[in-house]
Amino acid sequence: MQRIALLLGLLALAGCAGGARTSASLEQKLANPLFAEYYFDDLVEQLVQLDIQNDPVLDDARKKSIVEGARRDGLQRAKDATKKQQEGSMGNFVPAKGFAQGEALAVDGRLYFSPAFLTVPSPALHVFVTNVVDPRDVEFPDDSARDLGLIVSPYAEQDYVLPESEKPIHTVVLFDTALDRVIGFAQLSSNQ
Repeated sequence: MQRIALLLGLLALAGCAGGARTSASLEQKLANPLFAEYYFDDLVEQLVQLDIQNDPVLDDARKKSIVEGARRDGLQRAKDATKKQQEGSMGNFVPAKGFAQGEALAVDGRLYFSPAFLTVPSPALHVFVTNVVDPRDVEFPDDSARDLGLIVSPYAEQDYVLPESEKPIHTVVLFDTALDRVIGFAQLSSNQ
């Protein structure tokens, strides 16, 4: 009976937190240049399709002006996101002893994953950065490896603060610290 009362109490507390925001806002996500480029490219495509399909919404001059302004702004913000990517180092995730795909970008002291990022869940999956080019060539984690912490999610865009380092970061490694397994990694190279 006590277990039922405890469970009901926990459910009531969970219900009280129903309005709490637990994910990043769109503005926060747009700080990720990989997400921003993806988002604004899609936005511009959607707005161009309105014109191509002679959508009746464009018969209203005010709405047509909104669409045109948003299209121009979206084009500029997509260009800005692409330019920001070119300032950093970027690479594509490849699988090692698990599955990993998507892009990683290191720029302005942050590490970003793309909206298309996907890996497998694992018991203690951490994000590491290292000066080693290929983590399969060393006993990982090596001396230069820095643990950025547990992965935010095995799916979609996310970002991490990069540690200051005198040496360049060559690789992002998805490493399960409980299983001592490199799940996947992305070798970063300059975009300039």
